[in-house]
Formats: sequence, structure tokens, C-alpha cells
Amino acid sequence: MLSTSRLYSFLDHKNGFNVHFLEGQKIIHDLVLLHPMNGSGFSYFRDTFLGLLPIIFFLKPQESLGIYIDSEDPYFRLKIETNSAGHTRTLLLPEEFNLFPMRITGKVRVTKIFQNNSHPYTSMIELEGIETKEVINRIFTESYQTNSEVIVGEISDQSIMVTKLPPTNVNSKIDESTSRQEFIKKHSVFFQNIFEAATDDIEKIVKLFEDRGFSYLTSRQIDFFCPCSKDRMLLNLKGLYANDIEHLFEGKESVEIKCDYCRKEYVITKPEILSN
Repeated sequence: MLSTSRLYSFLDHKNGFNVHFLEGQKIIHDLVLLHPMNGSGFSYFRDTFLGLLPIIFFLKPQESLGIYIDSEDPYFRLKIETNSAGHTRTLLLPEEFNLFPMRITGKVRVTKIFQNNSHPYTSMIELEGIETKEVINRIFTESYQTNSEVIVGEISDQSIMVTKLPPTNVNSKIDESTSRQEFIKKHSVFFQNIFEAATDDIEKIVKLFEDRGFSYLTSRQIDFFCPCSKDRMLLNLKGLYANDIEHLFEGKESVEIKCDYCRKEYVITKPEILSN
């Protein structure tokens, strides 16, 4: 039985880098059950999902984030919504999407919601024939303005994000001369060994990184959570079909509505829609 997925954070204080390790085997297993896709479409879904989830590290308590990739060439819509607690939901449309695009043309919208603030932060990124693997890193560099790069495991459902910390001061003992690319190259074999180990054991993961010289900072659980409810479904349907109730029910007294994110089904009756 797979353990709950977790996002681990480590520090290389000497060289000034954070390393974030996403152990995502359980959440990808659950993703397969929620969205029964196959082939290249699911491979793209999986790689992008694992690549973007380490962004949770940058969220402060009670903050939430939505990442929406609207690709026109090829056509698809990818939504990933998560929060500081690691509760996540995601969706790829159309459901029969079966491509692993080499390049993407479209837009990325990143929306960050703050606690007790009704005005979210939104940034837009234009994609003009951008290589698929670069979309993730552009989100980190342009929307979050971090010096980060993500490596997605091919063997296991895991990923690693390397972030170079900002410069400190002249008296610091940190060696700031190492670039992000040099750091990743130096640890490339170690990162590959981590993926090959494919372990979800907390103690083993922490020990592997500490034996390499990294200091363990923290970890948090990552799981699927959808806030959908019957009341929310009713509100949405009332807004969409306020002037066309008969078209919604087509002579029936009830309809079944399925949440696109979690696939939960709700039975909605005509009296429920008509009630205030």
C-alpha cells in the first residue's frame, strides 16, 4: 500500500540552494483512478502535474493557487488548483486528449488567493511555440520570479525542484558562485538514484538526502481534495439555466451531474432548482 504523497524540503546551506522533493506515487495512482486516460495524453498530464506541484512550497499558510494552461495548438485545457495544506485537484480537457505536445502555443494564467483578501494576484504568460518542458520553468521564473528548475522522474512518479537562494551579504559563509545548472549537474547522479530508489518511506527519504549533505527542513502531505458539494452544483445550475429550466431537465424530474474534478455524481431535482 502506497503512503500518502509528500513534498520534502532540504537546504544546501554551503552553496545556497533549496531542494524540494515530491514523492508523488500515491497521488499519481489516485489520478489514474479519477481520470482514466491512457497513452501520451496521460503521460503529459502526469509530467506537468509532477512538475508544477512543488510550487506548493512557496505558498504561505491559508494561501491557494490555480494554474490554468489554455493551449490553442494543440488544443487542450489543463487546470491545477492547490493550497498551502497540499489539498489539490486537477483536470485535463478534452478527456480523450491523447498527445504529448512537443511545443505549446497559448496562455498560462496563474492565480494566487491570499487569506482575508478578496483581490487575488493574477499573472499571464504568453506561449508561442514553447517547448513543453520549458512551460513549467517559465511559470516559476516569470510568475514567482524564482531561480528554479524542475526535474521530473522517468522511472518513478517523483520530481525534484532546485531553487537557488537570493544573494545574502559579503560576510556570509555561503558559496554563491555555483550556478543552478552547475548544481544540478553536480547532483545529477544522486537525483537519478533517488528516482531509481522509488521509495515512499519518510525516514529513508530524509536519510538519503542527509547522507548527501542536505539539511532536512520540513515536509507536508499532498493529496486530492475537491470542495464540490450539492449546494455548489445547485448554484451553478441556477446561474446557467435560470431562463431555460426545461432544457436542463428535458421532461424529466431530475438530472445527474458529475463533478469534472473528482467525478462525484449529484442528483438534482427540478424543485431544488426552482426553489429560492
